[in-house]
Amino acid sequence: MLERIHSLPYPWVFLFFWCLAMMRSHTMYWIGRGITAGTARSRWASLIDSPMYARAQSWSARWGVLAVPMSFLTVGLQSFIQISTGVARMPLRRYVAATAVGAVAWAAVYTTIGMAILTAWLTGPVGRIVIVLVIAALVLAAVIRRRRATVRDDQD
Repeated sequence: MLERIHSLPYPWVFLFFWCLAMMRSHTMYWIGRGITAGTARSRWASLIDSPMYARAQSWSARWGVLAVPMSFLTVGLQSFIQISTGVARMPLRRYVAATAVGAVAWAAVYTTIGMAILTAWLTGPVGRIVIVLVIAALVLAAVIRRRRATVRDDQD
């Protein structure tokens, strides 16, 4: 599979990552808009009370529309900044322009450095071990979660 990815022309891989970044960022924006549109009782409303959201709001207040493209260069804070722009009802015209710029930076990083790291991980022995451990941890977490749900149902 890696051979197939590496055989693709750089512009196509870049375009794929750019589209991925645009889809993700706009999903977060519309989740934020949904929160303000009356979904305060949904599972998304708890995001507003989180410390990460407060940090994202301070970034947005400090940097304004520039916080959006800058968020693409952060880890963990990106989604919260994009949700906060939806909650703050940033005009869509500004948001699309800001995310287009940020997505270019994100796509450039992932097309170059990200693919190199992914290739190294998937082809090296350490990467294979890490992948197996991550899959095992996910399966274990699913089993534990299912057992807890079963125990809760039995207690009710």
